[in-house]
Amino acid sequence: MHISNWVLAAASSLALAGCASTPPPKKAPPPVVTAPNNGASQPTEPKAPGAAVPAGPVYGGSTASRIVQVALRENYNWYQPFIDVNGGLRYQRTTESEKVRLADGTPSWEKVVTYWRNSGTLYSMMDSGISGASACQSISYSTAECRAFLLDNPWSAAFISYVMLQAGVTTFNTSPAHIDYIRDAYNNTGPFLMMNPATTQPAPGDLLCYVRNTQAIVGYEGLAAAFDNNPSLRQASHCDVVTKIDRTNKLMETVGGNVLNGVTLRKLRLDDRGIAILPRPTSFQATSDDEDSGGTGCTPANEGNCSLNRQNWAAVLRLRMP
Repeated sequence: MHISNWVLAAASSLALAGCASTPPPKKAPPPVVTAPNNGASQPTEPKAPGAAVPAGPVYGGSTASRIVQVALRENYNWYQPFIDVNGGLRYQRTTESEKVRLADGTPSWEKVVTYWRNSGTLYSMMDSGISGASACQSISYSTAECRAFLLDNPWSAAFISYVMLQAGVTTFNTSPAHIDYIRDAYNNTGPFLMMNPATTQPAPGDLLCYVRNTQAIVGYEGLAAAFDNNPSLRQASHCDVVTKIDRTNKLMETVGGNVLNGVTLRKLRLDDRGIAILPRPTSFQATSDDEDSGGTGCTPANEGNCSLNRQNWAAVLRLRMP
């Protein structure tokens, strides 16, 4: 071999060796979808718990601000029950089945009737032949049949529908099932867009949703795939209204109906990017029909499994209206 050929061969070998030892480039993390400046970060709130709060629609500020105001108004009406950042219920004065008068003077069980009636979702239940629904439609609805209907049927989607109508979001598809307006968001119709909670900064006025009682649909990817496979998907789910984002203290708050049988505020942590830290269930095996149950294996010796924030979080519904 000539010297020049030998040098070329050696150089080529060294180059190949260098390529083999170079690690592959790291996969770039998904981009963070930033929160819009929608004017709802400082909503108007009653000055003190238990103070008189408006019972009618709130028509002030942006769409997001109105949604937040109505959700917070109802949480105040229920005397501000809340779940802390560790997933524990810290306060609850009354529940859906009681006669305790709320801050606006309405007995708690009759307030749930208001959510059903004033959202239009009661008609859907009546059309479906759900037992007791028609009894709640009557002007004099203080009947055992209506009370039984309230206890037997989840009303969290009726609450969301009520909030949207009270806030004047007329393009919202009211429904007694959360999955219907989650589907609208996935299909790019209505006032929301479905986004991945793992990469999206939530903003006041958005909805934060999870699917429940299933191990076949896990997280955002699982829900998107389920919609692709079955556009008419029927799946038990739940959504809260995002009411506050505190980037300084890395905290967010949401409000949902029928959370522990009341209108309950939930606190969640944010990471450095402003993304919600959403604890995953300890198991995706369906264990009950309870809408807001904690993780499986919850015992006094395993408190970490008892967090009410451990849910199969699957979507942020981003409010796209100004």
